Amino acid sequence: MQDKLYSLSRLRDYALWYYFRYYPSNKRLLQKLEEKGTQEDSQKVFSDIKHLLQEAEIIASKIDNYIFRNKNYKYIRQKMFQKWFPKESVEQYLEKYTESWESILDTDFFQRKIDSYARKWKSRKFIFQTLSETTEDREVLEWLLDIYFVDGETKNIEKHYKKLLAKLTSNLSVAKRGEKWSTFLRQRIIQKLLEKWFQYDDIKNIVM
Repeated sequence: MQDKLYSLSRLRDYALWYYFRYYPSNKRLLQKLEEKGTQEDSQKVFSDIKHLLQEAEIIASKIDNYIFRNKNYKYIRQKMFQKWFPKESVEQYLEKYTESWESILDTDFFQRKIDSYARKWKSRKFIFQTLSETTEDREVLEWLLDIYFVDGETKNIEKHYKKLLAKLTSNLSVAKRGEKWSTFLRQRIIQKLLEKWFQYDDIKNIVM
């Protein structure tokens, strides 16, 4: 059963409360009004308070806040579009950052992320592909990854190799299964390591 619709005056009060509490997009505000009142009343209230709505300023403020929190472009676009802000206005505001030719994510953020992924034994390529979004991001990442993986990925690959070997052999020695099994096992492990985006030449040094 649908709740009783708001009267015009109550709908106007609700509109002001909702707007100044959440600072929504114009489209989201109108949708919320139409959930509470008739379409005619919703349009009237929206028209009456339209002079108070500052969608462009809200877009700028929300995007600036996301960037301050080290969110990348993909995340920002997703969140802004979910909130029904106009795509053209969002992209227009983001241009001021993309045209600066600088990454919107700071070095400390990348360092923390790299360290977090590396502790989970993720490959360098996985980290790079996961974190890079713009040319500027990629340049910063390449520099930081060169520092972080200065000794290569041998330890990472060895860690995964031992885990895969234990899992695939299931406590039965490779010798007991014969040379064909040994060859199959190496191929299977190499395949699994490649799927984790480790480099083939580095894998061969451990597995072969």
